[in-house]
Order: sequence, then C-alpha cells, then structure tokens
Amino acid sequence: MRRSVLTLTMAATTGLFLGGCGLAGTTGGSASTSPESQASGSSPSSLTGTVTVFAAASLKEAFTKVGQQFEALHPSVKVMFNFGPSSGLATQIAQGAPADVFASASTKNMGQVVTAGKAVSPKKFVSNVMEIAVPPKNPANITQLSDLAKPGVKVALCQPAVPCGATAAKVFTNARLPPPPVPQAHGHTALHTDAALG
Repeated sequence: MRRSVLTLTMAATTGLFLGGCGLAGTTGGSASTSPESQASGSSPSSLTGTVTVFAAASLKEAFTKVGQQFEALHPSVKVMFNFGPSSGLATQIAQGAPADVFASASTKNMGQVVTAGKAVSPKKFVSNVMEIAVPPKNPANITQLSDLAKPGVKVALCQPAVPCGATAAKVFTNARLPPPPVPQAHGHTALHTDAALG
C-alpha cells in the first residue's frame, strides 16, 4: 500500500472531509504489502506495519473502535493513535510529526496541513451539528439557545482555538446573542455547568 497521509476534517458548521497525500521526509511507519503479494493480488490481510493516526479528541471513542476492528482484520498491522485538539495536531504535523491519517474537526486546521505540503485533496467524510447538553433533570430549564443568555446560567464552551469553540461563537453570532462569559473546556470536554454547547 502506498504510504500516504489522510486528512479528515469537520467543517465549521457541518461536514467532515477525507483526503490523502504523500508525506515527504517523515519517519513514521506505514502499512505495506510485499511485492509478491501485490503481484499475486492477494487479500488485504497481507498488510503489515503501523498506521499512525492523529485525530480530534471528539473522535476518540469511534476511532478507537474502528482501529480495533481494522487490527482484527489485519493482524500484522498496528494502529497507533494521537488524540488531541485539532489545532495542536495540525501544528505538530506541519512541523514534521509523522502521521498516516489526520482526522480534524476543522477545515481550517486541515487547510494548515495542506498548505504545509503534508496532505492534499480533502474529501467530505461525515457531518455533524451543534447541540446543547444539560445535566440530568435540566436544573436551569434550558430548552433553546436563547436560554443560555439568561442571568445566572453557567455555560461551558470549547476554547476558541479548537473547532467546537469557533463554531459555538458562530452559533451565538448567527443568533444575535452575546456569547456568555463562560468557562472553557479543552476539545469537546465540558465542565460542570448548567449547559454546554458543542
């Protein structure tokens, strides 16, 4: 299998994108097939090596499961994960960190990797929407976005540098509501509050 980097990014409002490129000068491992198996057209189970995946923290549960399933199908391949904020992962890859797959929650961060020459041709993979999460029994009685601006309501948003934080800011702007003064969470992780937008 040709060594490549795949980029997976989430648009600011909806959409994930998937693309691939060569990573010149990196030292990370990658799955490959032997010349004999390529010539004989044998099954993908002949893949060997390591696949290094850089992925947004919000994808940890899903990607870990997919990685386990892939390893079960290809026992000679090891999938290694590096989960974290998309912006930080993009910076790491742009600075030379070896990655075979980049799964980002932002087209902006994916663009950074493409501009650095580390990935090309991103494609939409999946989409998502913003949601309001509340504690059990909804003690602040949050039923709509405007309720987040009510006095006394504590709201958690992601940090502005990460995709869910940037998107949350756009949601408030589009609704013509002032963003509440809120505690900030890393990635998609919410703090103990009356509500979290993400």
